[in-house]
Amino acid sequence: MATFEIKTKHSMNVQGEFIDGGLSVQISSMFANPLDEKEKVHNAFMRVHGLDLKTEGYLNTGFLEFKKA
Repeated sequence: MATFEIKTKHSMNVQGEFIDGGLSVQISSMFANPLDEKEKVHNAFMRVHGLDLKTEGYLNTGFLEFKKA
């Protein structure tokens, strides 16, 4: 199981909160692309930063990037 760092690519507005690009979380995944586990990414951003990227539609490669940590 690998650990991935997932970052926002751009500045964005999430439910009235302005966030800069580069805001990150870490998750572990058995997949080569951790963004395939959208619920795990969503839970990590909610737990660490209190941001709900799921309802805004930001849980995809257009807004997030990842690298193996």
